[in-house]
Amino acid sequence: MEVIPTHPLIVVTKDDVEKARKFYDIDDVDRIKESLDQIEDWCKKQPHLEEANKYMSRAMLERIFILSRGSVESAKKKIDHLLTSRGMMPEISLHRTVDEFAKFWDVINYAPLPKMCPTDQSRVMVTQFITDKLDEFSLLTYFRYCFMIGEYRLNYDYSLSERYVIDLTNIHLGVLSKINPVVVKKSEVLCTEGFGTKIKGIHILNAPPFVDRLVFLLKQALREKVASRLHVHSSYEELHKHIPKEILPKDYGGDAPSMAKISEQWRELFRGQEAKDIVKNLDKLVTDESRRSAAKFNEEYLGMPGSFRRLAVD
Repeated sequence: MEVIPTHPLIVVTKDDVEKARKFYDIDDVDRIKESLDQIEDWCKKQPHLEEANKYMSRAMLERIFILSRGSVESAKKKIDHLLTSRGMMPEISLHRTVDEFAKFWDVINYAPLPKMCPTDQSRVMVTQFITDKLDEFSLLTYFRYCFMIGEYRLNYDYSLSERYVIDLTNIHLGVLSKINPVVVKKSEVLCTEGFGTKIKGIHILNAPPFVDRLVFLLKQALREKVASRLHVHSSYEELHKHIPKEILPKDYGGDAPSMAKISEQWRELFRGQEAKDIVKNLDKLVTDESRRSAAKFNEEYLGMPGSFRRLAVD
């Protein structure tokens, strides 16, 4: 009998797994097992993935396989692309510790909601500014934390896409100077092209009077398809048309615990040794480019290395 992994903060039911697999017509458990065996065997034979392969869990490979629409060949490419992209953007992906986020946690609540959105099997990520004292806010630190949670979730989640809720209460005009389009662009590329994340929507709440300027900055950095899914809601009722109340925190008229409680649960999790070990091992999930031919790299990633090396991050 198949065992569905459980996690206290990432709820994945048997029904969630069945829906996700059925969405891509991958409901044969034996086929999934055989496919994962093939992917694991391929990873072991790739010199530039040899070290990283030791730190990729079976659950992580299965999630990538599902997001690759059940294609073994697509999953191989996605794994290679993900690990290569992470190595190209170490300022976002690597050398993170829990301690570096102590000041960040005083400014922002950020966490995935426990339950998936039942309408499209998406996981909803909520950002909540909890103070107007934002001198310590750093966009780069924000994305480092977002991706740390996202990469941790690869071991447990089974969502097909993501939605982002951004609560701008306490935001003031000075924050605009902290929005670095290069950091936003890199993060979007890592999210959509590296991880292959499907972004279903970006939902802005409690918008300040200058929200048009903020939206303009964001849209300049996002791909047109993603930018078109950015919504500014004037009420929580409008948000409920996209995300049902049953999974939203009570802060937003929902039935789930408050964002303060959900965020603190994640902070407590990352203070534990098991999560610290997982975060440390994430540094191993990069390709060893010294063991891959330059010709093969250029064929697969033409334009990416040069582009990223020319992008300076403050």
